[in-house]
Amino acid sequence: SWFFLDVRDATGKVEKWAFEAGTPSGMIRNGFKPGIIKAGAEVTVKGIRARDMSQKMGMLGELITADGKVYGAFGSQVGSETR
Repeated sequence: SWFFLDVRDATGKVEKWAFEAGTPSGMIRNGFKPGIIKAGAEVTVKGIRARDMSQKMGMLGELITADGKVYGAFGSQVGSETR
């Protein structure tokens, strides 16, 4: 699964980023379902940036919604908890 996000940098410029996540079934086990994130919603992503720093992409670890719900990207993580 991939998430494609518009990210505003420190100067206010919008950059396109891509984050690879786990399988759809693993994400569903962690509480993530289609429709949870709507286009234009603000989210926080925690993960690992690509080794090639020229690429605006990475491996998604957690996706956090504006209301504080945390969704793990992989089946072995605990998801949909509020932290």
